[in-house]
Amino acid sequence: MGTRTNEFTGGFIAVHVGAGKHSEKMKDQYQDCCRQACDMGIQTLKSSYSALEAVTKAVMVLEDSPLTNAGFGSNLTYEGTVECDASVMDGSNLQYGSIGAVSGVKNPVQVARALCQFQTHNNIGHGRIPPSFLVGDGALAWAKQMNIEVIKPDQLITEKAKKVYNHYKKKVESDVSATGLSFRKLDTVGAVCVDAAGNIASACSSGGIILKFPGRVGQAGIWGSGCWASNGGTSIGTSTTGSGEHLIRTHLAQTIANSVVDADCPTTNLHDSMQKNFIESRYLLGIKEKLGGSIVIRYNAQDDCGDFLWTHSTNSMIIGYMNANSKGAKSYMSTMPNSDVGKKCIVEGIMFKLHKKRKRTS
Repeated sequence: MGTRTNEFTGGFIAVHVGAGKHSEKMKDQYQDCCRQACDMGIQTLKSSYSALEAVTKAVMVLEDSPLTNAGFGSNLTYEGTVECDASVMDGSNLQYGSIGAVSGVKNPVQVARALCQFQTHNNIGHGRIPPSFLVGDGALAWAKQMNIEVIKPDQLITEKAKKVYNHYKKKVESDVSATGLSFRKLDTVGAVCVDAAGNIASACSSGGIILKFPGRVGQAGIWGSGCWASNGGTSIGTSTTGSGEHLIRTHLAQTIANSVVDADCPTTNLHDSMQKNFIESRYLLGIKEKLGGSIVIRYNAQDDCGDFLWTHSTNSMIIGYMNANSKGAKSYMSTMPNSDVGKKCIVEGIMFKLHKKRKRTS
């Protein structure tokens, strides 16, 4: 885990509730949800000194919200069930844990965190290597073994999810042309956090795309695709969102992190990476609209200077962020014209400092 000090000296957390097509009517509720998640993340960082614990608790807030496509309220599979994916990465030791296609876990990100933390065990007896990625019933069994809360799978289904499912299922079964369908409810959730020592962690959680095949695992469960975190002279963390298949093929979380970490201008490099390595990627040839996005935190401890950036190629993306030294969390919805969706990307961001200058006393 990261370095722990005797006194809390600051931290910065950012979250997202997806890049997709968010309802303007629900904008305020989404933004409030982001602020609550940031508040929880900073409170956790103050008590635990752990960036990994902070992103886990922040994402749990997002998973518990019926607004998002993660945990409670997830999209339903073609069979009408909930199957969740989640991952976390700890930049202080580069350990990673993820789960895929799991039913009956209240907070999937907790299972991913338990797997990540268990990687520090050299073996689990008799030379057996601890797992880093579990799926389906195996992940559920691990959750029970770790005393993580499990519930009846139906308890994760909301009325809203049922209505969306029935709407699209009828269209598919009526043999409606694929061009008549609009699967832009891509509100995967995620978080990235950096502490005062420059330790960074990231997380991602998703219920997957609407009407997905049972057993399908999206980017939220795939190494280097859903989240990335790495400490260094400059620490970098990312958490992605969008169409999972597009993000997996381009390994987007790690790809973006590598392009931004040593950049003279992170905003320009992030835009170039999204454009060249995602929208114009040779791995996505033939796909009309490349739908994706990411939040990014880059922090240089020597300069005490950080960048929080977000990017998306979708109609909208909703993010939240909070500096531990500020009065409260902030949230924002970034939007893009319909004509540019899937063909161009937007990059926005802010700069931050973790440590307040102390006033001199005479």
